[in-house]
Amino acid sequence: MKKVSRYYFIFSALVLLLLFSGCRSLQKNSKTSKTGFTPEAYTALYADKWSAINDSVKAGWKNHSGKPSNNAVPDTFAYAFNEWTLFYWDLYFTQIGLLKHNELKLAKGGINNLKAELDKRGFIPNANTDWGENRSQPPYFGIMVKEFYDFTKDKKWLKTMYAAVLKEYKFWTDTSANRIEANTTELGLQRYFHHATETELLELYDQELTSRFDFPKDIEKSKKLNIASQFAAEAESGMDFTPRFENRCSEFIAVDLNSNLYLYEKYLAYFEQELKIGNGQQWLAKARKRKALIQKYCWNDERGLFLDYDFVNNRSSKVAAATAFSPLFAGLASKYQADRMRENLHLFESENGIVACESTDEKRIYQWDHISVWSPMQSLVIMALDNYGFKEDACRIAMKHLDLITANFFNPNPSTYVDKSGKKFYRLPGGIYEKYTRFGTINDREYNASLMYGWSAGAFAFAYDYLIVNSQHNFTIK
Repeated sequence: MKKVSRYYFIFSALVLLLLFSGCRSLQKNSKTSKTGFTPEAYTALYADKWSAINDSVKAGWKNHSGKPSNNAVPDTFAYAFNEWTLFYWDLYFTQIGLLKHNELKLAKGGINNLKAELDKRGFIPNANTDWGENRSQPPYFGIMVKEFYDFTKDKKWLKTMYAAVLKEYKFWTDTSANRIEANTTELGLQRYFHHATETELLELYDQELTSRFDFPKDIEKSKKLNIASQFAAEAESGMDFTPRFENRCSEFIAVDLNSNLYLYEKYLAYFEQELKIGNGQQWLAKARKRKALIQKYCWNDERGLFLDYDFVNNRSSKVAAATAFSPLFAGLASKYQADRMRENLHLFESENGIVACESTDEKRIYQWDHISVWSPMQSLVIMALDNYGFKEDACRIAMKHLDLITANFFNPNPSTYVDKSGKKFYRLPGGIYEKYTRFGTINDREYNASLMYGWSAGAFAFAYDYLIVNSQHNFTIK
């Protein structure tokens, strides 16, 4: 075993050297962003340390998994945030790392957890806690089922999950009087919304929004409800909060939401064919219709971007988010659109990775803004670019994220933080964090970043696998 390990280490080092040399030569089609940074000019800084962190992540999955509160499903994966809590879309970006490390039991447990919530409530909540149960989050459950099934080919398991995926799809598209949320617009596409009670909305306004955004405390009840309703819908997008919806989230067709539902329709057709319960043609017809509507309303040719669509004012969103790459992730963009999106990559790419949205003049500090680098957006954009053959760009972004996490793993920056009570804490080496900044630091803007094993660890494992383990990138070494 020692000899094999030594040979593997030598082989890995050679691959790193070749990849490192190849990526350094990427200088074509350069475009400078507002910061003056040239995206194509990047040299890996910590490639010699990536393997050690990947090994650490791989060894740590089980220590960071457990049963979420209020859920008795065994063998689950959940992120510990004061207590074991189940967060919805976190689990997809966690699963891609679990699968790369062959942690099938934990990956399956996460899917089973989401199914248990779906069976219990009729939808999958943002989080299985009192504050997260009046809305969902971006639908990735069906995508998780597809990717896990492709890994295992367990048809017995798929048969059970098929019904669950169908149930969640109906939650997002239901127009009946008994629907849980009013997610469907008159244009036939979906929006983010919520089903919070009046009491819950007032609590959101009084306890969260007034402190986070300095909203006035003494205003009319109707105004509080209207503001809180928009931010509750925004929380369902997973980006709580962001300038992408202009503080009117429920009035926008969300490009990521509809791209994911397009995949649900494609995958439901595939599941029917695999299970031999139908030919899937009705689902493929739905997918074609949704694709046409996304192209019609969410593609902005003037900007060369997929954008959320303001169906109240009949225009594109003024702020592009990294979720603009969701149609490429889903494979519904044309080659022309993909090329235009690639040309506009500079709007989102910083020296330390993909930021949540393009730069704006917004005075408020948002979690998901032009400063924030979140791990799931790196994974999403890497997959989107790879789907359309932009492997050099995908490689570069993967390198940046590995470097960003590695730098702060060994030397957390900032090394201290002060909590709400004014107490000072020191950060120790060896941590992976919830969020980072475009400046290469741990993101303590708006609130202090927590240690985050879930999707941040998953993104590291995914990027490492993309670059090193299963690399098929043919770079020219100069």
